[in-house]
Amino acid sequence: MDENNIDITSLLEKYENMRALGKNIYFDADEFALLADFYHSEGDVLEAELLIEQGLKMHPGSTELMTLKAKQLVLAGKYKEALGFMRHLSEDDLDLPLLKIEALLHLSRFNEAEKLTNKVLTRDLPGEDYYYFMNEVGFLLNDVDKFDRAIAYLEEGLKINANNPDVIVDLAYAYEMKGDMEKAIEYNNMLLDIDPYSFDAWVNIGKLYSMNEQYDKAIDSFDFALTIREDDLSVLKMKALSMFLNDNVEEAILIFRKCLAASPDDEALYDSLLEAYAAMEQYEEMMNLIDLKEKQVGSEGIIVRRAFVYVSKGDFEMAKSTFSQIPEAEKDSLEYYMLEGELAFYDEDFVSAEAAYIKAALISEENEEILDKLANISVAQEKYKQAADYLEKLLEISPDFPTAKSRLAFIRFEIGSKEPFDEIMEQFTDEELRSLLILILGISETEISKFSREKILIRLNEARENRVLFKNIKY
Repeated sequence: MDENNIDITSLLEKYENMRALGKNIYFDADEFALLADFYHSEGDVLEAELLIEQGLKMHPGSTELMTLKAKQLVLAGKYKEALGFMRHLSEDDLDLPLLKIEALLHLSRFNEAEKLTNKVLTRDLPGEDYYYFMNEVGFLLNDVDKFDRAIAYLEEGLKINANNPDVIVDLAYAYEMKGDMEKAIEYNNMLLDIDPYSFDAWVNIGKLYSMNEQYDKAIDSFDFALTIREDDLSVLKMKALSMFLNDNVEEAILIFRKCLAASPDDEALYDSLLEAYAAMEQYEEMMNLIDLKEKQVGSEGIIVRRAFVYVSKGDFEMAKSTFSQIPEAEKDSLEYYMLEGELAFYDEDFVSAEAAYIKAALISEENEEILDKLANISVAQEKYKQAADYLEKLLEISPDFPTAKSRLAFIRFEIGSKEPFDEIMEQFTDEELRSLLILILGISETEISKFSREKILIRLNEARENRVLFKNIKY
């Protein structure tokens, strides 16, 4: 029976009536499959599973039902069981090898998945089947973070049909995950060529521009999205964040306030607005916002927030007084340890400051601010090798972290070891090296402008050997 000729409505009525009356249920294999597909599409997975099991009892040789059973196992994450079930099934239907490939990929059996993919591609597939298979393999590879391989298959599919939005979306995603924002932006622009009024495409390209630090373009993209879906809260928040990162803090604050008025229980908005107020040094506004947050969402973490505001203001006595009021239940937290470390550092109790920030680091690994603080504390204790280690890790995570590179160079001067000194020097541009030499030796900019990079490095190395740096510069 051709399922296209099956009346699903009458079939459902028949099935529901038989079940209600407790009668034995008998259908053809394709009718069982159609019913199972229907219930699965409606979200009733248990009913779909029951129909597949009943269907296989009556029609154990049905390829269609066995394929549905295999899909069911894969969807449930039972990949080994699915592979065992599919072992003796024919791979003539492309859905079967695709299910096997999916299971193999999720089991990290990548070589086997690749061999099976190549085996299918050696078949003389009709053009439509080849296109379908290439795309589906690309989607599956994306799902397991094999982005380079996914791109290869999806771009092959795109050669056949350059206007498939699903393929373009997955290509943009793969390039984004690889960190190639330019290519991700390029593919999102292709989506906009297909549909200039695609809300999702404008939002995605705005996020990509923001991640690529192209904030003006990000803001323009979010504005386009907002013309399609006016006052969309998520887009307004992203626009405000891009404005904040683009140093348009006042405008960002206005939008954050608008978002907060629309969503007063959104804790992330309070944090974003607090950060914006802090950048503007609007401490009274920060305190008012903290009071509002306490009233709206509760008192958890509020005292720590107030203490941090006092630290930002430079009022360490009030910060200490507030710190002493933090409840016991909130003392095992990232914010608590960072505040404890900051107050101890102010009191020049570097041992306690270091202990507090190490506790914070255990909670938030690879936190840039914590690594930066630990480097400063190490320098204060003249633990230069340790400070260098922290700064190297910081630069691995954030190569453009402000002053980290030059501070590491200063430490390399102090330590005096040539090989690590040369390594950090290689990371500087010619202009940065000139600035460093001017700072260290007090040479005029006019005099140094004629120096080659090689000559600058020679002079810097001489300064290292003669320990000039710490005679003239206080870290």
